[in-house]
Amino acid sequence: MDLPALDRVPLLRDLQQCLQVWSGRRSQAGFSEDPLEPLPPGQIEALRRRVGELEVPAPLESGVGAALREAVQAWRADPQAPNVLIVLSRPVEPMDPVIEAVLADWQDGEIPCRTLLPCRRRPADPAAVPRMLTGALEMPPLGSAASTEPRLLSLPNLDQCFLRCIDGWSGIERLRQVILEQRERFWLLGCNRWAWKFLDHVSQFSSYFPDATPLPPLDGEALRQWLAPLVKDLGLDSPEAEGQPDPPSDADGPGGDGGGNGEAERADHWDLLADLAGGSHRIGAELWLASLRRRPTKEGTGEGPGELVATRPFLPELPALTDEDRYLLHSLLIHGSQRRSHLAYGLGMPSHRLQPRIQWLLAEGVLQDTAGELGVRACHYPSVLRQLADNNFFTGEI
Repeated sequence: MDLPALDRVPLLRDLQQCLQVWSGRRSQAGFSEDPLEPLPPGQIEALRRRVGELEVPAPLESGVGAALREAVQAWRADPQAPNVLIVLSRPVEPMDPVIEAVLADWQDGEIPCRTLLPCRRRPADPAAVPRMLTGALEMPPLGSAASTEPRLLSLPNLDQCFLRCIDGWSGIERLRQVILEQRERFWLLGCNRWAWKFLDHVSQFSSYFPDATPLPPLDGEALRQWLAPLVKDLGLDSPEAEGQPDPPSDADGPGGDGGGNGEAERADHWDLLADLAGGSHRIGAELWLASLRRRPTKEGTGEGPGELVATRPFLPELPALTDEDRYLLHSLLIHGSQRRSHLAYGLGMPSHRLQPRIQWLLAEGVLQDTAGELGVRACHYPSVLRQLADNNFFTGEI
């Protein structure tokens, strides 16, 4: 009899997560000669900004670029071929940097490209969100069906162009109509998986367009190469600084040197990081930052800050969530990120009702506030995903 996969059984999945958390904390706390100190919040934030300044991981840019070239070639060769490519990411993975990087290298001069609506932030008035997209679609040359320039149009953040409320996705329905009517143009759309599932439910997108393409996952080596500039600057590229060894095992007994293979340990460290992150570069970066520790400076030596080390990564535990918290988190994940006023508008609740829960989730580190936009912190995404799925919320992945 075939046994069910571990990650498909909620109870076993939760047990596996608890064991990973316990193992990570045990290896941090119990098997180091010196107690390791967490980095100050200010330093973590500075490192997080540096992560945000890194170039898009090469596998993401090359994967989406190859899919775009293939789709455009098929469209040019066959008038009946799909004239759209939809690329999906997790809600904690911004799509606009990936699409911008792909279009920056776009070399096909016969098909000039243009971003229809950068839409990194929604307008302050939530009712203006659908009008924003509709207005962009009516502007020349899109307003004229006879116009043929430009022929490659991108919309990096489809999840920023609607709200989950009455008439909140009218602009999306207009977009669907324009794409179907104006086949002389090719469209590159970026969207998060949860938003796409919602839009498919209310507007049946998948009935009109080809299957969406997910961002390719990163393995441990790709994640290491992407973070390599920070790893080098922090002095973590030496074998002894990257990854803390697990407690001695039988393999380190007679016949073993007890020291292990430094190169293999580093590879295992990054493979574990990529596995916990589900191949997501953003989740992997957050888990890596959370794993950084300093050895304490010995008193009386006059030395500077202690050595920086990367400990065994693990998924952080979620605090106990209320039903209201889950509805709030679910709405944020559908939209990627939201202003407080938009969150309240979409949930049909006054802002003062949501504010206490928002502040509590911010204090617990489950949410982050970036220039007034609330979003789920990437390191908590795997656990939030599982909890919402286990409580019968629809998600973009399970």
